[in-house]
Amino acid sequence: MANKVKFERENVVRVASQLFWQKGFHATSTRDLQEAVNMRPGSIYSAFGSKEGLYCESLKDYTVQMKTQIEGFLSSADTVLGGLRAFVENVIIKTKGCSPSAICMLVKANSEFAEKDSKLYELSLDLMAQFEAYLTQIFEQAINKGELSNTLTAVEYARFFQVQFTGLRGYFNRPDVEQFAEPMINQMFMLMRKL
Repeated sequence: MANKVKFERENVVRVASQLFWQKGFHATSTRDLQEAVNMRPGSIYSAFGSKEGLYCESLKDYTVQMKTQIEGFLSSADTVLGGLRAFVENVIIKTKGCSPSAICMLVKANSEFAEKDSKLYELSLDLMAQFEAYLTQIFEQAINKGELSNTLTAVEYARFFQVQFTGLRGYFNRPDVEQFAEPMINQMFMLMRKL
């Protein structure tokens, strides 16, 4: 019975995450959530404490999903940069239409909560910092394997990657630019190797 409840909770978080990612926190009503996750408002509040509580779990789940996706590409690639490139291609080209938004959910959350003392703003900052630390470990591996020079630190490569990746996601949210995706991804990784 406990496994069934856990599975249902994970499913609710995953479905809510997609809705929040698409609409944002403020534009997602309790009714929207109720319809998407097939739960009554009282059940949502009982399970997650509030809409904010469900959003927090959704943000955390999104971050885990991003890491899991990257890990999958890294494990099936010959090189660290090859795995990262496959991940970028997958998000920008192959599964672009499957995402509720072209903008990263963490970036979207960070932009939505301008109040510096907001719990959700602080959570988005914390998760972004954790994700940057995760990327830093990956770039340490790339440096250690000789795929990148050590003229930059791993965290500097991680920051460069995040800025480029976020920019590409935003750019390819536009219509009629798909033909530029592959060349621009190539440029991103060529630039990274030259840093």
